Amino acid sequence: RRGINELMAESGFKLNGSLLREGCVDELILYLAPALVGDDAGGLFNLPTLTSLADKRQLVFRDVRLIGRDLRILARPA
Repeated sequence: RRGINELMAESGFKLNGSLLREGCVDELILYLAPALVGDDAGGLFNLPTLTSLADKRQLVFRDVRLIGRDLRILARPA
């Protein structure tokens, strides 16, 4: 309707979670650094508490590559 073919949202966990919950995400580009930060670090998505692994959100990896020392993961919700 507005002629927008692609929109990239680089945001915090609240907006990320809202976009995912509302079905507005066709594709994710995720970067994974070779580091562990612990549970005080903010998460990527503000989603409801997982009570069972059956309720997890499944992804399909479309591309995985090294960018410097980081992994770049292109994934789509299943």
